[in-house]
Amino acid sequence: MSMAIVARPINVAWLEGKVFDLGLVVGTSLAAALVAGVAGLDSLYLEFLVMADLWLLGYHHVIATFTKLAGTAEDRRRNAALMYLLLPGVLATTFLIAWQFGVVAIVTIYFFWQWFHYVRQSWGIAQRYRFRAGGMPWDSLRLSEAAFWSIPVWGVLHRAHQHPDTFLWMPVWMPPTPLWLVQVAGVASIGLVGWWLVSRCLAWQRGELAIGHTLYTASHFAMFACAYMLIDDITVGWLMVNVWHNAQYLSFVWMHNRQRFTGDAVSRGSVMAWLSQPGPVRATAYFGACLLVTTMVYRAIMVGADLMGNELQFVGNDAGTHAIALVILFSMAINFHHYVVDSIIWKRKREFSR
Repeated sequence: MSMAIVARPINVAWLEGKVFDLGLVVGTSLAAALVAGVAGLDSLYLEFLVMADLWLLGYHHVIATFTKLAGTAEDRRRNAALMYLLLPGVLATTFLIAWQFGVVAIVTIYFFWQWFHYVRQSWGIAQRYRFRAGGMPWDSLRLSEAAFWSIPVWGVLHRAHQHPDTFLWMPVWMPPTPLWLVQVAGVASIGLVGWWLVSRCLAWQRGELAIGHTLYTASHFAMFACAYMLIDDITVGWLMVNVWHNAQYLSFVWMHNRQRFTGDAVSRGSVMAWLSQPGPVRATAYFGACLLVTTMVYRAIMVGADLMGNELQFVGNDAGTHAIALVILFSMAINFHHYVVDSIIWKRKREFSR
């Protein structure tokens, strides 16, 4: 009697290709874990790595948004209100809040808003993987989304229960959070993630498991569990998830530009279209151009804050402290604009077919 071995079909469903996707999912996760591990060894390492993250990834990823907002003349016309009206409005609102309630209000808003922004972006990428996998009709979208949010919610409640007084070396306010609420969130999360694991095992048995989506979701669970629960220091935990988020965003926007500037779109895109073409030379030029603009913009912010340090007072009694506070305010205000813009532009109809 002969027995034939039938291999189960595998639905890989990468967004761009094996190398890119493994870098997006596994590479960014390993980099974030390495940075957090080194940062936790010494406070000097932490300070250096936070500054490196802000310059190489954080500021860079905010500026990368403008490659979609203003990459072509058509983009600039379409997004004029988001650039010329929304940005000054967000800056003015941020400074007004800081003036009335202190820097602690801005730092607190930033902590919770960036948490929400990171989870929402992660969910958006997971949905792109779902789309590439054919929609995954066997998977309950509502239960999947509940599981996806459950660990981040558990983690942020855990962080609030710890009640740290500072975040990024600045005062922060955390809402009083009882232990029982953290425990309830934990039980719910364990149940939902347990369902997710069982559903993936059953999908694998049926030959329906989407590898890309599964790997990405697993990395999401791991990042938020480590950053908000396993790491005690709030700034080290933030650094871990921040590196992961920023690196993914930069990669995802690059992929988006690569996909939208094809065919006839190349001639309409001018410089951005040229930078977004295939090949290591163009990729290096693309990221180099973004980093150059980033350095120029944020260097101007730092110089301006230093000049204004003697005039405006938000914290402390010396010009140096005022300048630091102003840099923080400018940077966080630009981040807030980035959060609002991202919630709008990525919901529009996609400009490419892939």
